[in-house]
Amino acid sequence: MEMTKRGGVACVLLLVAVACAVIAPVRAQVSCSNVDSAMGPCVQYVTGQANAPSAECCNGVRSINQAATSTQARRDTCECLRQMAARYSNLRDEAAQALPGQCGVSVGIPISRNTDCSRVS
Repeated sequence: MEMTKRGGVACVLLLVAVACAVIAPVRAQVSCSNVDSAMGPCVQYVTGQANAPSAECCNGVRSINQAATSTQARRDTCECLRQMAARYSNLRDEAAQALPGQCGVSVGIPISRNTDCSRVS
């Protein structure tokens, strides 16, 4: 009987460890370094150096949209986008806000220096 309890406890601990290992990479997908990498190709468009977003930029927008699957992930992504936008003094707000639509994606996260990310749901 003692051996069965130990085996059960070990099994539960193993399941918890596996669950943590599976969940951790999902949260890591919404990091500012990932957002910066995905959105880097869009800088030329949102700063007025290109007339349209590149295919690489739109792929980045799509990848961010796919990673932001929960309210917290969207808020985290929003904060990363807000910080990134603040780094560019020549950012054209109208181009940044139109970017998802230009790429055929509806992300529900405004790209702006002034976004209140706590209101993103």
